[in-house]
Parts: sequence; C-alpha cells; structure tokens
Amino acid sequence: MASDRPSPFVALQHRNFRLLWAGQLISFAGSMMQTAAILWHVSLLVPAGQRAIALGMVGLVRLLPIVFFSIAGGAVADAWDRRRVMLCAQTAMGATAVVLAVLTFRGLDDAWAIYALAAIGSAAGAFDNPARSALIPTLVPREHLSNAISLNAIMFQIASVIGPAVGGLVIAMLGVGWVYALNALTFVCVIVALLMM
Repeated sequence: MASDRPSPFVALQHRNFRLLWAGQLISFAGSMMQTAAILWHVSLLVPAGQRAIALGMVGLVRLLPIVFFSIAGGAVADAWDRRRVMLCAQTAMGATAVVLAVLTFRGLDDAWAIYALAAIGSAAGAFDNPARSALIPTLVPREHLSNAISLNAIMFQIASVIGPAVGGLVIAMLGVGWVYALNALTFVCVIVALLMM
C-alpha cells in the first residue's frame, strides 16, 4: 500500500522556492566562510594580547546593526516588494565582500576596516532576513509551508558546516582575500535566483 506521507522535499517542487533555496544555500555557505575568515583575519592583524577583545569586537559590530535595524527591516519587508528588498540587501552584502577582498589583496593591515565592513554587511542582513522570511510563504502553497520552513532550517545548518570548512581550506591554499572574493561570487547565485523568480 502506497504511503500518503508527502515527500520531505515537497516544497522544492515549486520553482521559485527551489531557486531561492538553492541560491541561499550557496550564499549562506559563502557568508559562513567569510565569517570564519574575518575572525582569522582579525586575529592576524592585532597583537596577541589584544586578540580576545578584538575577536569579541567582531561579534559586537555584527550584533549592533541587527539590534538597531531589525525593526526597520521588518517594516520595510511589510511595506515594499520583498524580492526587491532582498536584491538590494544581497547586493550590499556582496559589495562588502568585494571591498574586503580588494582591501585584503592590497595589504590591509587595520582591523577597523574589517569591523566597519562587517557592520555594513550585518545592517544589510537586518533588512534581508525579514524580507526572506516574509517572501517564503508566497512561494509555496499553505500546505507546503511547514516543509519549506524545515528545508530552510536544514539549508542553514548545511551552510553553517560547509562554509567554515571550505573557508579554512581556501585560507590554507590561497589566502584570506580569496575567501572574501569567493563569498562575493556566492551572492551572484542568490541575486540571479531572485531575478529569475
């Protein structure tokens, strides 16, 4: 007798959700790769006695924009086209990765530039996250929404594991600047996915 249980991947049968899911998987992995690279990079730029504070500052500069801009991000996601909000936010985050890469290839020797760019990327994320959360229910029928949410959680966990691992390999083989450059390319995947929706 055939089972009536739906496929655990049923939400992926919807084209727009599938595009967003695949693009976000690549982009989130790149972002996790960059987060690991930023921590490594900052640890190289500061004296050994200041590393603990310097690494804590990375978390602080990423947290403060989320605290300040989350309410605005939610309001923008409610008032504006969510896909366009995501396009703007993803482009801004990609641009910060490009600037990090360029500065690093030119011999960046000051952690404050990394802090500033991490904060800008985090501020853009404060607009991207609510827009993405509000967009997902429009991409799948109501009966597949819980599956879509579960698949998004799985995607984030996969990216959280793959990103830092790949980032470590890239740092070891090519250097930290290439992590930023690769992350910038991962944003192209999600931007293309959004444009195709």
